[in-house]
Amino acid sequence: MSGSSGDGLEIERKWLLHRLPSRLDDRVGAGDPRMEIWRIRQGYLTTPVAGDLAAIRDRVVSDAEVPTVGRIREIRDRDGAVRYIHTLKHGSGLVRREFERPITGAAFEAAWSETAGRRLEKVRWRIPEGGLLWEIDRFRSPAVVLAEVEAIDREAALGIQPPDWLAACIDREVTNDPEFTNAELAFRSARAGHGSPLEHEGDAG
Repeated sequence: MSGSSGDGLEIERKWLLHRLPSRLDDRVGAGDPRMEIWRIRQGYLTTPVAGDLAAIRDRVVSDAEVPTVGRIREIRDRDGAVRYIHTLKHGSGLVRREFERPITGAAFEAAWSETAGRRLEKVRWRIPEGGLLWEIDRFRSPAVVLAEVEAIDREAALGIQPPDWLAACIDREVTNDPEFTNAELAFRSARAGHGSPLEHEGDAG
């Protein structure tokens, strides 16, 4: 998720990290004006089938409409601004179909109760480099760190090489591993019995 909204393809590679990159862990990035730091909580409703994406898009008339399928997300940036996003995705691996729209806080809260047992919380660092936007996610539970990057097409995605500061932290690529989708991590978090909010992050609050 690059931060823009729309209806189209998400072409994204993903890596499992064995640690957080040092430029984030030592909080040097807190003073980098190019870097965004988000605190995110998200939950999953029912899973849409492929044909639902266009149908739901066509039915939406207001950002106050309460989602009933897909993913809902609350994003809080380091300045305290909050926004809410409803996302539908279909497919797996490198290329997926995606539809996103902004929703109101009231619509998010109305749908949130329906995501019990399918929730996660994480801190996300968004780092522009080399014409790409690198996103590093540290999950509260399970204790996982992932890196993601989107590309304009499949060929461009396959040609991407992680920058040195990230490559040093990579355990393996998990683009096609269903164990590391956000939805699966949300289910694993629920099975582990974790549901309380993220502890305060000094560089993400």
